[in-house]
Amino acid sequence: MDLLLFPDRQIFLYINHLPHTDVLNLIALSISGAGTGGLIWFAIAGVFFLKEERANHWFFPPFLLAGGMSWVLVERILKPLVGRLRPDELTDAIIVGNPSYDFSWPSGHATIAFAMAAILSRHRSAWKGFYYALALLIAFTRVYLGKHYPSDVIAGAFLGWIIGVSAYLVCYHVVKHGIKKRKP
Repeated sequence: MDLLLFPDRQIFLYINHLPHTDVLNLIALSISGAGTGGLIWFAIAGVFFLKEERANHWFFPPFLLAGGMSWVLVERILKPLVGRLRPDELTDAIIVGNPSYDFSWPSGHATIAFAMAAILSRHRSAWKGFYYALALLIAFTRVYLGKHYPSDVIAGAFLGWIIGVSAYLVCYHVVKHGIKKRKP
């Protein structure tokens, strides 16, 4: 198992040991903080919702579905099941900000970031590059700040993308085909 985790730790140390200045740390903490709980994504969705709700009554449900699925899968199922410890000073990590004491795999920040980027990309494809760049930046800050190993954010990104696409497709299917009631 150590043989599999060695490259992950080496990449972690490379990214985590990039130059740390007060300004860079503040920027990384701000980006990571905006990603906490999907805050930045729900703000973006809220703007679209307020602008377009009259024309598009199903815009917000995929966000709620993806947010709920992300939280349940990551925080309630996968993290406790896998139980991977976060980086700490014993692994020579530079930890910026308050330490995190819950488990590490997969990254909840990366999961929700990529779930929301997937949904927003379907809604506004012209901004797809921006959404995914923001998601990547949020995921990167988690390693830079010493909160996650690279495999945590990669797994979170992949899981989030699947959740986002699935939530969008489910909501699209419900709107397009409606929910048919069974006759008693």
